[in-house]
Amino acid sequence: MREMSNVLWALLFFRPAAAGAIADPVADPVTSDLRDHVRDEALDVVLGGGSLPESAGSRSRVGPLGLGVELLPRLDVGVGDATPDNNGGEEEPGLFTPAASVGVVGFAGPFQVRATPWIRAGFAPGVAGRLDVREVWAGVRLPNFVAGFGRQDRWLGPARHGSLTLSNNAIAPWLGSVAGEGHLPSVLAPLGRLRGELGVGLLGEPRNDVQNPGFLLVDLRWLPVPWIELGATRLALFGGEGRPAVNVGQLLVPTEPHVYDDPDLTLPDQDELVALDLRICVPIRLWAPSVPVDHLEAYWQYGGEDVISRRVGSLPYPSLAGVANLYGGEVKSGSFSVNLEYSRLMDDTFRWYVGHRVYHDGFTQQGRPLGNYGGTDSEMLWGRIGWRAVAWRSGLWVDTLRRVGVMESRNDKVFVLGTEEHRWRVGADLGVQTRRRAALPAGWLTVGYALEHVVGEDFVPAVDHFSHRGTLSWSADISVPGVNRPAR
Repeated sequence: MREMSNVLWALLFFRPAAAGAIADPVADPVTSDLRDHVRDEALDVVLGGGSLPESAGSRSRVGPLGLGVELLPRLDVGVGDATPDNNGGEEEPGLFTPAASVGVVGFAGPFQVRATPWIRAGFAPGVAGRLDVREVWAGVRLPNFVAGFGRQDRWLGPARHGSLTLSNNAIAPWLGSVAGEGHLPSVLAPLGRLRGELGVGLLGEPRNDVQNPGFLLVDLRWLPVPWIELGATRLALFGGEGRPAVNVGQLLVPTEPHVYDDPDLTLPDQDELVALDLRICVPIRLWAPSVPVDHLEAYWQYGGEDVISRRVGSLPYPSLAGVANLYGGEVKSGSFSVNLEYSRLMDDTFRWYVGHRVYHDGFTQQGRPLGNYGGTDSEMLWGRIGWRAVAWRSGLWVDTLRRVGVMESRNDKVFVLGTEEHRWRVGADLGVQTRRRAALPAGWLTVGYALEHVVGEDFVPAVDHFSHRGTLSWSADISVPGVNRPAR
């Protein structure tokens, strides 16, 4: 039980984060190792919810006064002209882009406050700077329960490189949410572990359609046994500046998701995105110690970018349209791991993330999809080979992306642009654990390099070019002197 509490606390405290430009978004060394431990040992832990309530018993180790303060400094340098994905919405303009941030996490009993002031400069061409608070969150964490409001990167579902619903590809939405998990009481406990989250917020970045639309998040997770996880996620856009008041009943259960005979767009409207997912992770070494494989994982995410109304007799019910699929898997043996993931968002009638009758910008912030970085009408394949030890880790990866420029769909015919966009990228990364030296704390130093080639960029014929990007990152974890730090 103590081991599980340590794992849960660390998974809560260290969120998945991109290790520099064009990198695996779940490659943070601490988080990756802990999640691998969950998979290897088939622990009763929900992984697809994106964040975890505090484990029972971990708060008792914060300190006699229940206080804790943590500083999480990070330095990043990007060099090159390639644009990173899965980087919190930050596209790193300039051929030379240094950035620095300091995450501050404060605890007082069950209360927690997080903030990450962040500054970045971009050089050549010209000079561009930005100062922001990339993450800010305040709330309450209790055993198996969390409630709060703020903005922080999230990653929902089993995907490792391109979730259909919510990832760290774009600037995170503002969200107030309540989440809880655990086993049902008494005789229902054998049914497994459940997790549920309900959140309401807004997309606060400037848009070309409706400013500040409301944002609804519903995520349900079930572990019938520790090595199988099933999930269901629903996102919805509603309201916003100048829009009529939302129909609360339709927001909760969209039995009439479309509005007809409203050419002036004066009636309430919603934009819906729903996905179901399944993850199976077999702890082979745990069950068969003589087999040289730690775990074998396979996952599937099935989604619809729109909701349509169906009926059973006179009873209406919502159904998915605009179908997309994502498949992936991982095999790990000791210090060696292999990942493979494929996604296809190619429905030709419903535009994924964009194109709704009122919310044309859809599920995007600053033009970047909240989910899969490929965006609408795209097809992506990604693979990675990784090696790791206690004090270092490295990896080689490749991904390909195909995008189709769909103009419109009319009378069951789809009209597309004559040029498709095709892109491939290859990259390598190396992370080394740095020791404490004088005033510098121990941390992780990560270097990476990626080369990409694009043909038909933005669907323009004869656009064919190479680009690249090198990255250097250093991150650490510092407790404030004289204040009890949360033990993990």
